[in-house]
Amino acid sequence: MIKKKFFFLIIIFVALSHFQALYAVEYKLYGFIQPEYTLFLNGVGAHGQKNKNSSIYSQANYIAYLNDGNSKFSLRANARLDENDTKLNYFDFQKFKYEYYFEDTTIKIGIDKIYWGVNESFKIVDIINQSNIAEDITGTEKFGQPMISITQVYDFGVFDFYILPYSRERVFPGTKGRPRLAYEIDYNSTSYESSLKENKIGGALRFSKVIDDFDLGLTHYFGTARNPELNINPSSLKLEPYYPILSQTGIDLQATIGSCLYKLEAVTADKNSERHTSLAGGIEYTFYQINNSSADLGLITEIMLDDRNDYFLNNETAIGLRLTLNDLNGTSLLTGASLDNNGESNRFFSEFETRLSDDSKLFVDVAINGHINKNDFTYAFKQDSSLNLKFAKYF
Repeated sequence: MIKKKFFFLIIIFVALSHFQALYAVEYKLYGFIQPEYTLFLNGVGAHGQKNKNSSIYSQANYIAYLNDGNSKFSLRANARLDENDTKLNYFDFQKFKYEYYFEDTTIKIGIDKIYWGVNESFKIVDIINQSNIAEDITGTEKFGQPMISITQVYDFGVFDFYILPYSRERVFPGTKGRPRLAYEIDYNSTSYESSLKENKIGGALRFSKVIDDFDLGLTHYFGTARNPELNINPSSLKLEPYYPILSQTGIDLQATIGSCLYKLEAVTADKNSERHTSLAGGIEYTFYQINNSSADLGLITEIMLDDRNDYFLNNETAIGLRLTLNDLNGTSLLTGASLDNNGESNRFFSEFETRLSDDSKLFVDVAINGHINKNDFTYAFKQDSSLNLKFAKYF
């Protein structure tokens, strides 16, 4: 099935190329294909998974400008084909939307990807789109979300309104996936608090404003929670996803003062008739043109606090260094660590990228799991330290 979806991606590209040629539409058409190879440094996995994995990731983008620039159609399609785990195979429209521009109003209809927040590591206000675990086990990558949205610009700020008619389920790595949870997911036992299940209509609102050196965002979301509760069935020893209704109000704030970025995200949320509060923020300081070169060095520190004792990110710190050479190849390196402030776990990471030619790029990612307490949620990933090589060919 996934091979057919890759073929469908190619058909889209060909069809859009012919469409613009026939109707002389002003457009942009671009994308890339990216083979990947992962080597797991601890050998065979805790569940007998292989110590290596190959996959192919691809993305296609098409933008057409219509009505003398008063409207636009955007398409972004992503797909992945994984060697070992069929649960990580997917085809997704991150964008498939039509938008029309009035003087102070923009209306968008279709599928879109919306990002809220300012943090590098702990993105707690980002709620609209479902996480794509196939791309990042931490959930920072997202799937497309069907919606109708209206953006209204006023002198005192910008309002964004969202109607969300459908909620996507989260897909986790399968039994052959790596890293994976300690227990298998039983998707046949998925349940919802709402009787409408995934068809419950949700809504969201954001107000944003720039005040001198400060970027302010106020948000509210009401609908199906994106992060399911995973309850173990004692008979099958499988995890059963449950999606409660979530009401969440948040704030994100970023101040740019000289070479320093100050970041803050905070949410208060009501789920299962219980309210919890999360707070995450930090500082990013950049040394520009170090040693009279073109390179910049950024120092990043972020902390997350949550008042739920059983939440796996209730007291965490992330630290990092970002080196940007500002050269013709766009070379950069981000390295750092995620640390549990209670001493339960730590993880070290490094992400390197550089352009090999005008239309190709190399990525090298390393993730090393350090000490992890066997009672910690991340203990399931203890044996999954990895080296990941990616080669992207752009067109």
